[in-house]
Amino acid sequence: MRTLLSTFASVPLLAAIAAPAAAEPLEVRQPASPSVYSFGARVGGYGFRRDEGDARSAWDECRMNGMGVFGTRTVRGAVFVEGGLDLYFSETFPLPSDDDLPIDRMSALVTAAIGLRAEGAWRTSGYAQLGVGLELTQVSVPYGEDTISDQLALPAGFLGVGGEIRVGARTSLGANLRAHVMGNFDYDPEDLEMQPGWTTPPAAADVFDPSPDAAAQAQFYVRRDL
Repeated sequence: MRTLLSTFASVPLLAAIAAPAAAEPLEVRQPASPSVYSFGARVGGYGFRRDEGDARSAWDECRMNGMGVFGTRTVRGAVFVEGGLDLYFSETFPLPSDDDLPIDRMSALVTAAIGLRAEGAWRTSGYAQLGVGLELTQVSVPYGEDTISDQLALPAGFLGVGGEIRVGARTSLGANLRAHVMGNFDYDPEDLEMQPGWTTPPAAADVFDPSPDAAAQAQFYVRRDL
């Protein structure tokens, strides 16, 4: 009987201890909101299409290599915009061609693009882009013991596709391919050979007379959601 009375007496005490804990609301963990902004760095190269070339050398005229930074912002759903700044320089790898203009070219590309992104399986995604830009380029070619140089601002446009894989909560590795319409220079290298009796070199405007041309670009990058 004494044990039974002790049991009934302990019930109010246990209820008083449990009451404060029951009164506290359970903490609900909210899912992380998708990132609106991201920032990244990239490396890549591009080359112009040759008028005559086989499958191995069709896109290596005036080969350019470089690197840059970019930022993106999600506008709504799958739509995003991107802004980028890249620095490229002329490169003769793998082999220089005697038929090419012996040009030394360094360009800053300022680009803006709009794109659509689609989520894929196993932490992957793909996207397509349409963009425009401005190429600020400094070009020079040898002329005797001197050089002929010029600076130009050339418009550009591109269509690109790419893919990414998430390697962390907010970090992605990606690659893209872009088809550009950009300014290119077509000039016969033999016209730059100094002839006996020449006293005035060709004008820079004649040597560097750009015309729209097709170029292919490949880039690899890392992107971080903010």
